Amino acid sequence: MEIIRLSGEYLPDFQELYIEFFRELRGKQGWNPHAEAEYRAEATHYFRRGDLIFLAIEEEPLGFIRVSSREGSFWIEELFVRPEFRGRSIGRALVERAEKEVLKWDSALYLFVLPQDKDAIAFWKKLGYDVINTVELMKDLEPTPKEGDFHTIELLGELFRIFRWRGERSTEEEKRFMELLEEFYRKGGTKEEFLRVVNSALEGWLE
Repeated sequence: MEIIRLSGEYLPDFQELYIEFFRELRGKQGWNPHAEAEYRAEATHYFRRGDLIFLAIEEEPLGFIRVSSREGSFWIEELFVRPEFRGRSIGRALVERAEKEVLKWDSALYLFVLPQDKDAIAFWKKLGYDVINTVELMKDLEPTPKEGDFHTIELLGELFRIFRWRGERSTEEEKRFMELLEEFYRKGGTKEEFLRVVNSALEGWLE
């Protein structure tokens, strides 16, 4: 397998991989993907503006990583390996190649991970990405989905809502926690009360 920097010769391959990435992502989210022509145009735009894009090649394209530069920082925008080639450390190889390139200009590399994507979070933590300093917020300006389309989660007791995904693989303990959390806040529980309950439980376990 070879990791190469994207050139015009391989632009059509990158376009197809980019389409596959969003087809899989939108499927997980339960949303319809955009027209393929839009994704091809986006992929071309990112290539022409000079984003760091690397392809994994082995007779055929296996996957890609794209890194952009925003406000003086480098961000991993997408990492994708075709499903039939997963489990061969191709994703790791792409990340390591991107990290090597970014080190020429900066000592940090950032990314966003959707909280529902447990496999992705485990992957990135395994590679050492474990500093979290932002929370992405969104206001739906159109009629919101039904209540059952969301999970309830918390961050230091602060209530947040995240979309459910198709094919989620939560453990029974995780499911029970989200159910209890939903009921706690529905019955008027507050952040302060939640933290008191959790702190008390942890203190009891530690004794």
